[in-house]
Amino acid sequence: MILDSYQPNPAWYLRNPNGIHGLGHAARVLVWADQIGEAMLQQGTPLDLEAVRWAATLHDVRRVDDGRDGSHGPRSAEWLQACPEPLPFAADPLRLQRIVYCCTWHTPDDRNAPEMTPELICLKDADALDRVRIYDLDPSRLRTPYAQALPEQAQELFDASRRLAGDPWGAVRECALRMGLWR
Repeated sequence: MILDSYQPNPAWYLRNPNGIHGLGHAARVLVWADQIGEAMLQQGTPLDLEAVRWAATLHDVRRVDDGRDGSHGPRSAEWLQACPEPLPFAADPLRLQRIVYCCTWHTPDDRNAPEMTPELICLKDADALDRVRIYDLDPSRLRTPYAQALPEQAQELFDASRRLAGDPWGAVRECALRMGLWR
């Protein structure tokens, strides 16, 4: 299974890896990033799907709280660039730059990003789909037609994975497998 290799180390989280922005959220964002990225590629949009997948799982690892921690994206990006331990992926400088860029700019308004790259668009839509967990998904703000068709599935994945006790990453994996979303 491809997506199994993107699980972040719980020790990378500054905050609770089992919390609202922890491993379960990372797994769901990974599912949606993979789905949206594949759709973009099929439509002819060039994008680095490997960078998107890693950005999906790492974008929130350096949050200090679950509220409006506006600096968590840049903090995650800085950590990635200075990570003292080897990351579980081989990233050439361009791929690492894309992951860092996505982490940095995933939270500010689109108009504040220097460029809305395909990778950033993909991550932002995937992250937005998981806003179902805080009852704040506005489908009209999704950027891609593919993502705009996914709110019901996003709710279904969240609800199903929340009902399973134990490992949040494993719960999302199990539910996404049943829904045909985990590859």
